[in-house]
Amino acid sequence: MVAYGLKDKVVLITGTNNPKGMGAAMVLSYAKQGAKVAMVYKRMSFDYDEASAKGDCVDSYFKALSMDCSEVEHSISSHTRDYLAIESDISVAENIPVIFDKIEAKLGKVNILINNAAGYPVQDSIFNIRLDDIKSTYETTVQGTIMMIREFVKRGYGELIESGFRDIQETSMGVGTYKPLHTDAQYGRIVNFSTDTAQIMSGQLAYGSSKAAVEAFTRSIAMELGYLGITVNAIAPGPTQTGWMNPELIQRVLPDIPIARIGTPQDIADTVLFLTSDKASWVTGQVIKVSGGHGL
Repeated sequence: MVAYGLKDKVVLITGTNNPKGMGAAMVLSYAKQGAKVAMVYKRMSFDYDEASAKGDCVDSYFKALSMDCSEVEHSISSHTRDYLAIESDISVAENIPVIFDKIEAKLGKVNILINNAAGYPVQDSIFNIRLDDIKSTYETTVQGTIMMIREFVKRGYGELIESGFRDIQETSMGVGTYKPLHTDAQYGRIVNFSTDTAQIMSGQLAYGSSKAAVEAFTRSIAMELGYLGITVNAIAPGPTQTGWMNPELIQRVLPDIPIARIGTPQDIADTVLFLTSDKASWVTGQVIKVSGGHGL
């Protein structure tokens, strides 16, 4: 196992209740690194057929997203006692300070924020998208992620967040906000989650476009927070087996993947570990596709 120097770092990961998901893989990976792990999840409300929810398929995936975090908690309990699971909805802005309060009370100040939670409309084509689904997707994926980042920064640099920028001329549309590195810079890493459907959106209108927004504000926030020593990057996974891809779907997708295999949650977790380590201290504002070449 590669040692990333993350022992005793406090990591907050959203979207962690699917035992086969990327969130669960990251939780376990950080626990093995000796980090203190906070899991934030929401039990989603999807219609699924219980009888069909066996093996890897959409029904199994929807069932997993409706679960609590107990199975994921059990998977890390043999590696660490320094963990906390919080059921909460990040699309409700008032919930976010409460999340951070609970984590700080048990684990300490959050050093690493991983925004993995997202909204998933079932009907996501221009022909059937519903207004409520657009709103709920953006409230979680865009609003929720931004407000999680704002709270993360506010906890360490509250006086700067409250003051804001005096005027638009403090920023440059070309090169961002340049200020000397803050003398009290603390360890800070933010990783947001996009998807390669942010570029290939057919049939994923609200989901894909919300992820494109994530990529845009990842770059903007990286420019604003660089002088604080905080790096901000995004991961854009390709087709990854998180319990939703049946064998027939995999066979249809494989010809579009140069590496000729479906991604695993561990592929994603390994990249995130690197981005949140000291080894990536000069990497910021990047959207990294972890896709086996899918969508090139």
